Amino acid sequence: MDDSRTADSVNPADRPASIAIAIGISVAGVAPFIIQPVYLGALADHLHFSSEQLGFVAGSEISGSVIASIAAFFWVKRWNWRVVAAFALSFIFLGNLASAWVTDFHVLAITRFLTGVFGLGTAYALAVAAVSDSQKLNRNFSLAVVGQVSVGVLAFALLPPQIEAWGVKAVFVPLAILGLVMLPALGRLPRSRRERPAVARSAAAGSSVPAWLALGCQWVWYVGTGGVWAFIERLGVDAGIEHAAVGRALAVGMALGLAGAFGAAAIGDRFGRILPLTIALLGQAASIWLIAGVGVPNDYLVAVTLFNICWNLALPFVLGTAATADTSGRLIVLLPMAQTTALVIGSVTAGIVIGRFGLGAVLYQGAISIFLALLIYIAVVNMITARERAEA
Repeated sequence: MDDSRTADSVNPADRPASIAIAIGISVAGVAPFIIQPVYLGALADHLHFSSEQLGFVAGSEISGSVIASIAAFFWVKRWNWRVVAAFALSFIFLGNLASAWVTDFHVLAITRFLTGVFGLGTAYALAVAAVSDSQKLNRNFSLAVVGQVSVGVLAFALLPPQIEAWGVKAVFVPLAILGLVMLPALGRLPRSRRERPAVARSAAAGSSVPAWLALGCQWVWYVGTGGVWAFIERLGVDAGIEHAAVGRALAVGMALGLAGAFGAAAIGDRFGRILPLTIALLGQAASIWLIAGVGVPNDYLVAVTLFNICWNLALPFVLGTAATADTSGRLIVLLPMAQTTALVIGSVTAGIVIGRFGLGAVLYQGAISIFLALLIYIAVVNMITARERAEA
């Protein structure tokens, strides 16, 4: 009998329709964060929010999503996933639709916070849990990254002229529709996490260390990556490259970065867990070295593109390994919290580092975090390998 059919009959999360709806929910959950520069720009241009107000709106949304990720730890193995998804997607629709017509800063900040808690963060945590329940983790997380980055590429390409004509409605109405279109397909989503094999359940009590280390790997890596990404535009301008050329390089680099996610999907488990991630992180470190020495637009484009490709290549392997490490099935939903808090702290830390040592110092922050994350990742993989041998 075909192995994929056997797994499919046992585990609903492996059905193509289940994977597709989980990826769709993940896109609806993270889309506002991916296109945040676009909608914050729209708020500044059309509602005349100050920089402080823009930061508070973004922080409110992120804070809400962090709370949702922590809350998911308690409900992910207890509540019906379809009911939770229906609630979260409905809130994404209503929260984004309301945001399209809100003009008051305080009301919008509250609206984005509530949308983050009950909509975006809950949806993304559920999507991570659903994808992590499938068998082909690297491939499926790669496809999720493809979906998420594709939305970002389309938004950066298509939204600016629409924002000029329609204001913030051009951003929030499509985000609302993203939540709405997923609702009819929720019948394809598994109702709950599958029951793990008995040997895995018996080992669950001792599995928390590699799972927590996997979360730490994600966090450490994103502290550095987030810091570099937050100031990557400034790094280009500081190197003497024109603003327009920097903007084009960032847009093209993000689009070409999809190759990394497609590459991770194609590689899958063929070369083990350590080699692909090592190549990706070393490639990202190389891109940081290139950014440090750029002087012309083409060099900057190459560096930004390599940075994005390696980011998208590495992420599915980090997520897949974290899902494998978490035999309890609960810690995986804390990944969104690790990602968002690390990006925020990375940006803040980068600002402090730049203030004291200059703009180029942020590149050291990025490189150090990459190598630390790689060491943690290798330790996690070794622990998983030892556990799998003991279970064999």
